[in-house]
Amino acid sequence: MRHLDERIRHHLQVLVEHIGARPPGSPANRRATDHVGSCLAAAGCSVIALPFATRWWEPGAGWLELGGTRFEVAPNPYSPAGAVRGTAQVVADLDGLEQLTPRRDTVLVLAGELAGEQVLPEVFPFLDLPEHERIRAALLRLAPAAVVAVSDHWEPILEDPDLTFPSTTVPIAVGGGIADGAVLHLETSGAVHEGTGVNLSTRLSDEDPRLVLCAHLDSKATTPGAFDNAASVATLLALTELGHLDGLPIELVLFNGEDHIDSCGEVAWLAATDLEEVAGVVNVDGVGLAGQGTSLATLACPAALETELSAWVAHHPGWMPAEPWVESDHAIFAMQGIPAVAITSEDVHALLGGLAHTPADTLEVLDLDVLGRLAADLPDLLARLARQLLPRAER
Repeated sequence: MRHLDERIRHHLQVLVEHIGARPPGSPANRRATDHVGSCLAAAGCSVIALPFATRWWEPGAGWLELGGTRFEVAPNPYSPAGAVRGTAQVVADLDGLEQLTPRRDTVLVLAGELAGEQVLPEVFPFLDLPEHERIRAALLRLAPAAVVAVSDHWEPILEDPDLTFPSTTVPIAVGGGIADGAVLHLETSGAVHEGTGVNLSTRLSDEDPRLVLCAHLDSKATTPGAFDNAASVATLLALTELGHLDGLPIELVLFNGEDHIDSCGEVAWLAATDLEEVAGVVNVDGVGLAGQGTSLATLACPAALETELSAWVAHHPGWMPAEPWVESDHAIFAMQGIPAVAITSEDVHALLGGLAHTPADTLEVLDLDVLGRLAADLPDLLARLARQLLPRAER
């Protein structure tokens, strides 16, 4: 296993330390796909690179002044740069938002239920919610000078390239006391760019139906993305390079868009794929955190497979079962009724607010021994899935 560990470490250093943040469409993202594609080609794989166009955000800085006190703030992703001085208009529910009259000098302050979760952008292809559609429509109609969302949610409330006003999300401790009529001064920097990229995949056998083994290689623009998700990519790439997945009926897909507003790589791959030929998926996202084991969740799986996977987890040290979750690429398949296995860290959701998508997601948060155990166990797990979902006389 020494060579496997060395390759995992090498890919982590390239993706996290040499390249860093790699949002789709950016030059850094192209360096990441160039690295991964060249490694797969050197291993004898036929690499499929599906092109896409997208918009990517170059993060900036910001500050908000209220009551004579200035706070450093982070602009919402895709917030245009700007300097705004205006009067606060506080609104905490959707009906109230829709009843507002446009005022050009307004700094709209979203609170309460309007700032309880991230508002899905229209460009997200897989899901929209009626209340989110109404929020977007109201914001576009009102065209405020700026928006300040007051929320302790772990994600910025707005991440939408179609909104043309500067915006930020501030914690309740900072913005909870803002009252109607208060004078606010917001300045933001950053830039939105047009870009192109590719989604990478390779078939490790010609069998159909087949299993999809996937991990996303993009990251948010705000993070070097070690556990989310370079660790998964490094592990799957090393296994492929060294032949540990040979003989398995697998398509390896390195999605380029899981952390991106328009899921550009996923859309490109789906457009070129007949899902009738995909019998199941294993998605690896957010693995290798120090001090944590590896969890396995199942979605849309037949009862016999559920039983076998439960027994498999129980007999493999360092693994534990997890409740189904949908915040990653396996959901694309499960929504179509395709059996999906989601692999992540033991308690990853508890860390979302302080680690995922932040500058703190560096190599120091990873344990290479955890990744080594995952790499050692994954081929057997895939073989079991193949026997259950792809019965062949020779299996």
